[in-house]
Amino acid sequence: MCGFIKEYLLISIAVLFIGTVIIMKDKIYTYFDVLNQHSIISATNLKGEIKYVNDQFCDISKYKERELIGAPHSIVNSGFHDRKYFKDLWKTIGKGDVWQGNILNEAKDGSTYWVATTIVPIIEQRKVKEYFSIRIEKTEQMALQQENEFQERRFTQLFNHISEGVIVMKKIQNTFIITDFNQGAEKLDHKKKEEVLGKELLEIFPGTEAGGFSDYIEKAYECGYANYPLLRYQDKNKARWRRGSLYKLPNDEVVCVYHDVSEEIKQLEQLKKYNQKLEEIAFKASHEVRAPVASILGLLQLIDFNDLSDNNRTVLEYMKESVERLDHTIREIVEVSYDTDEGKELFAKLSDLKKHYNTT
Repeated sequence: MCGFIKEYLLISIAVLFIGTVIIMKDKIYTYFDVLNQHSIISATNLKGEIKYVNDQFCDISKYKERELIGAPHSIVNSGFHDRKYFKDLWKTIGKGDVWQGNILNEAKDGSTYWVATTIVPIIEQRKVKEYFSIRIEKTEQMALQQENEFQERRFTQLFNHISEGVIVMKKIQNTFIITDFNQGAEKLDHKKKEEVLGKELLEIFPGTEAGGFSDYIEKAYECGYANYPLLRYQDKNKARWRRGSLYKLPNDEVVCVYHDVSEEIKQLEQLKKYNQKLEEIAFKASHEVRAPVASILGLLQLIDFNDLSDNNRTVLEYMKESVERLDHTIREIVEVSYDTDEGKELFAKLSDLKKHYNTT
């Protein structure tokens, strides 16, 4: 680059970073050298054609200086950013304003790199003459930022799409304030997130106090973890049953992950009623049904089978065998009256035996 342009750039840099042009030339060069060693620098004309690049620019772009001079700056365009991004950039610097932002560039070998970019319009006699760009590589920082953003998006998706309810709380003085509320909690408790954020837990869920939920939260806050196996929650005259766990986060927030087990409790209550009914049936079977069966067996014991004809003996032996099977079945019903599946099976046996006697 000719000496005039270089000196012009140096003075422009001095104006930008020092605020005055009344500086000795050797001092200007000192500032430029410092900037040149630690930054990726380029200068372009109003068309975006490259007029100057430093060694740092060549190293990171993997182009030689002769390949870059005169080429459009889009030679390092990676295609990552849309047209609007660069349209806004050119609109800003075209008005004489400084533009700052992150740009993903592409090197000659196809590799990409991020640069934090500042583009300064060089103005002479109130007109923009050219553009001076200073960049700092931040590929690693952007990779880390993108990874963090990805993890945050993934966490948000998991947080909002799991079926369990999740409530995040922050302890302020002696109360817990709700700081987050996922979609699972909205569905389980029929409350909107915006309705509960920033409010006290007991204000939104007053029915949890009676179930001792506050004690579980305090335990999690002090010990880091608490599990509540079953909690009855009364809300608007409707009882609900919940089961879940509480965890303390490094930032001192407490997370409650829970699910509703009301339907399970309802089924359990129905099962208890069914078992109670089965016990009643077993009681009747053991007293009302087995008594006449025992009487029949007793009468059969009094008969002398040797005095009977062959035909009568066969009939009575068959009857005795059938009654003994009936007696055995009734005993089994009594013994397994608490087992629903086996009880059903034995009732089926009893029904079959009754049908058999009706046909004989």
